[in-house]
Amino acid sequence: MHRCRIAIAVLAGLALSACAGAGGNPRSSSFAPAVRAPALQRAAAAARGQIVWIRKVTVFTKAQMNGDLGLAGQVIAQIGGPPKCDVALYAIKYATIGVHGGPATASEGFFVPLKGCSGPFTLVGYGQGTNVVRAQKITDPTKLNIEPPVLAAIFAAHGYPIAATDYLGLGYSNYPYQPYLVVNAEASAVIDAIRAARAAALRLGVPLSGKLFLTGHSQGGQTALGTQKVIEAANTGEFDLIADAPSSGPYALAQTTLDGLKRPGENAAIYSTYILTAYAKTYGNVYTNPLSVFQNPYARYVSSLLPVNTYAQAAALNGKTLPLKLSRLLQPAFVTRFANDPTIGPRRDLTTNDLLHGWKPVAPVYLCGGSRDPMVEFKNSILAYRYFKGEGASVKLLNVNPVMPPSVPITEYHDAVLVLCHTYERVLVLDAMHGNAVPGRLHDLVPGTIGPFHAPGAPALP
Repeated sequence: MHRCRIAIAVLAGLALSACAGAGGNPRSSSFAPAVRAPALQRAAAAARGQIVWIRKVTVFTKAQMNGDLGLAGQVIAQIGGPPKCDVALYAIKYATIGVHGGPATASEGFFVPLKGCSGPFTLVGYGQGTNVVRAQKITDPTKLNIEPPVLAAIFAAHGYPIAATDYLGLGYSNYPYQPYLVVNAEASAVIDAIRAARAAALRLGVPLSGKLFLTGHSQGGQTALGTQKVIEAANTGEFDLIADAPSSGPYALAQTTLDGLKRPGENAAIYSTYILTAYAKTYGNVYTNPLSVFQNPYARYVSSLLPVNTYAQAAALNGKTLPLKLSRLLQPAFVTRFANDPTIGPRRDLTTNDLLHGWKPVAPVYLCGGSRDPMVEFKNSILAYRYFKGEGASVKLLNVNPVMPPSVPITEYHDAVLVLCHTYERVLVLDAMHGNAVPGRLHDLVPGTIGPFHAPGAPALP
């Protein structure tokens, strides 16, 4: 898919590794957000998920989803069948919380099945991939962002409404920055989007069953898994989570960054800047002076650079606003310290947001990815599978590489994985759980056993 979203950089080359950091006192950082007063935090918590406004954006017709998505639409229809109903897309601005519990707003797309799909419906909570452009919203389908109609075609057009957040600091959010790869912030945005979607469903007369399914791709894969962790840790009974199906996420975030330090990948400078500045603002322990981390001239403005406001500004990131080579962005001493000192701030922050320690999923987890993915290495999914399996959780792992259409260039492989994984998840997990699919199971595909995958009842791809 052609999207102006630079998908999260490779595990094997992610410069998050360069997210090395000089330590520092959290209170001394000029980027540490102010701690909210307890009364304000309580008020923010009480308002979570309330709708600020809602408006109808568009309707994706069955004809549009069949004909306007090109190869993506063909693959979706081949695996999961043609759309059963049109889909209405609503934009919702809702109340949520910031990283320290204070009041904030975020926005979401609410994808609603129309006539031809009958409820009560299982709601899908969705986390989108990395987005560096405020102007790119999940409710704004364009030629550069076809994720909204793709989601509509895969899920909502088959009877699964979607609550898809823009996250804090993006879309219509009033938050001053995006807490990029901060699991708790991602999870609170998704959870409150789900609450707002439920309230919208009541207003619109959309019958929901009360069941919840989580998914997301790339950064959204981390988001989905992190949301499950937060929901199950709270254990309030508010959500009937039936399954989680994350794809191509950086679950092993700490190892990802260390691996990437040795092999910086494409867009390494962008991702290093995004995560370093986000962690500096969230945790206040990355740097007190940007010049201790970033070289000039970048140190002068990186703290307020991402996300950018427009597509034109995004196009200028590579080689203009930021250097092409990571070695020109980060201070060498900073990189060396990050690689060798696990006690410094950003190393601790990465461990905090690493999802492969300290918990056992309750709801079943269906991991998915592609073994040739140049953006988020499949190693993440393998490590996640092994960890959860070792904990005794119900977990499956699917590699879609054997069914990747040969016409897909490697530059679009990561986005093609989104199409394949989400469609197979819907067919083999959601449809099967609802008695709408040919019986079958999601295969365990791990090193030494990876072989051709064929979805029960689905025709082979070209």
